[in-house]
Amino acid sequence: MMLDAAIALQRGNFSLDVCFSAPAGVTALFGPSGAGKSTVLAAIAGLVRIDSGHVRLGERVLTAPGVSVPAHEREVGVVFQEARLFPHLSVRGNLEYARRRSPAPAPFEIADVARHFDLAHIFERPVRNLSGGERSRVALARSLLAAPKLLLLDEPFAALDGRRRRDFIARLRRMHLTFALPMIVVTHQIDDAAAIADHVVAINGGSVVAQGDFVHTTALPDFQNLLDRRDAGVAVRSERVFHSTSTSDAHVWVRADQVLVAATRPQGLSARNIWQGRVASIAVEDNAALVRIETDAGSVLSRVTREALQELDLRPGATGWAVVKAHAL
Repeated sequence: MMLDAAIALQRGNFSLDVCFSAPAGVTALFGPSGAGKSTVLAAIAGLVRIDSGHVRLGERVLTAPGVSVPAHEREVGVVFQEARLFPHLSVRGNLEYARRRSPAPAPFEIADVARHFDLAHIFERPVRNLSGGERSRVALARSLLAAPKLLLLDEPFAALDGRRRRDFIARLRRMHLTFALPMIVVTHQIDDAAAIADHVVAINGGSVVAQGDFVHTTALPDFQNLLDRRDAGVAVRSERVFHSTSTSDAHVWVRADQVLVAATRPQGLSARNIWQGRVASIAVEDNAALVRIETDAGSVLSRVTREALQELDLRPGATGWAVVKAHAL
């Protein structure tokens, strides 16, 4: 089910004017802090009024001139960064509340959802006694029991780190695939966006600067300009890097600083990702250069010193090899 949105509003000195569509997959709403991402989510959910524009979910108009469907009738679920559970209720109580409040019956039982999110062993525990990761899982389960047609997640990984972060992203991907639930995920972390999303909408200064398929769109100059120098890189399908179809990640973000480049095929290396390709472009920086190589795995960026650029005699059109160590990603 596709979301189509045109949202314009003015709040003090901040102006938001965006137009985008999100297909029936997982869309990352990406951009720096203060770009307007959370405001867009709130407008879709019906939590803020817009000055002009529209929000359509499939054939249903949620917001338009003269139309403003109340938030609780939109069939749009929202998971906030801080979970916003009822602290005086148990896990069971939070899930049962969501089930009762749903405008339409969920097509699955509470017990099924609890098993999917590994909540059975904490079912009777008060949510105030849960860890951050457990609260996040309860928030996801509660949102699913409200039978939404679309799920919005506002910086859902911010309170998690390391393994808990990776596990939560994997759970979200499985949730999307298992329940065929479209999602829009707000994040300013490129690794998180790559792991979760099929599609991306990039926002900066209250405007959309790029949108579309994740791999293609994140390679565009307008998107790359949003990234810090250390984050410059490309998205590669995860099975290309890890040589397995079992990974739940959509993509892996391969940073330019994680890629070695060679003018001849490297020998005697333990790295499994050695991709032959053609040098497509070279962008010279202050004391280095970004080399883009088009390979069978996709476009890859490598940051090399100017000395290495000269020694390897790299130039557009030349054959090159990109080397990526999977464990470094």
